[in-house]
Amino acid sequence: MPELPDLEYVASELSRALVGQAIVSARTGDPTVLRMMLPMPFAEALVGRTVRAVERRGHFLRFALDGDRVAIVNAMLVGKYRLLGPEEASRSKDPVAMGFALGFADGSELRYLDDKRMGKVYVAAASDESSIPVFGNLGIDVISPGFDRARFGDLVRRRRDQVRMFMMDKSALASIGNAYADEILFAAGIHPKTMVRKLTASDVDRLYTAIRDVLAGAIAEIARRREPIEVKVRDFLAVRGRDGKPCPRCGTTIRAVRVGDGDACFCPTCQPATRNLFVDWRRLPGPAAATPTVTDAGPPRADPAGAPAAAKVTAAVGSPPPPAGAGEPRARARSRSPGRVRRAPT
Repeated sequence: MPELPDLEYVASELSRALVGQAIVSARTGDPTVLRMMLPMPFAEALVGRTVRAVERRGHFLRFALDGDRVAIVNAMLVGKYRLLGPEEASRSKDPVAMGFALGFADGSELRYLDDKRMGKVYVAAASDESSIPVFGNLGIDVISPGFDRARFGDLVRRRRDQVRMFMMDKSALASIGNAYADEILFAAGIHPKTMVRKLTASDVDRLYTAIRDVLAGAIAEIARRREPIEVKVRDFLAVRGRDGKPCPRCGTTIRAVRVGDGDACFCPTCQPATRNLFVDWRRLPGPAAATPTVTDAGPPRADPAGAPAAAKVTAAVGSPPPPAGAGEPRARARSRSPGRVRRAPT
């Protein structure tokens, strides 16, 4: 889905292009994505209204219109926006994936596209927007002035889940998605399966700093690229989508592990596990393990015992594969019968 840095750029571009413009046409493609909260058709609800603001709230994009009217979009997995100039809008056919299109007085057109039909487009009275699912229960915006260390510490103290699941809880933090959860945890040097209650004061401080720094850096980089708003810019990320490739900091093979409903990408050396897991990724040699590198991402991190990360990577090369049950709690490993083979979750 478009994540916070993506939506910051989209909102700024659409705000510049659309604020002050009147909607002169509105049509739907596949109406599956629509959630009409007004007793009238889609076009009737929007045509004739002027755009007053386009803003990001959490992982939603909010279009404020005059006359107490809003259109609020949750793009979900693959939803995206496309802005067409007058000439292109006049000759371009509606794509199959189109959810809706809004035409404006200057001839330009905004389209919302969704190949999976998973997004949700709410059209409502502004006075009713707090009843929109998830939107009405968003936590603190993680790039707002109100998101300070004290507020973050209060949130951390209430949690009993894994740190990556906490970070992606939209009712607590608005809003961090899969890609930037991985990037933030990598920057902070924290394993995605670390339990929040086990975070030290230093961990919490690094995590807060990483949230602010990683998101600010991504917002600046996406704005610098100035790609069309439908293009998702992710090629600068350090670990997300790079499983099987070398860590940009130490050269260890980036791994992907299941956390909750999704996969997390992480470096087993830079983000060492703090509790017994079913797989010890540091003992599994990978294609990149023999060639550790140091780039401008910074020097290799040292493990808690003080050994440089690169030394640990080199030691893993050529080592025999871990025995069955390596990294598992001993009691669980002893409880298995000799002839029974069972796949253990990671």
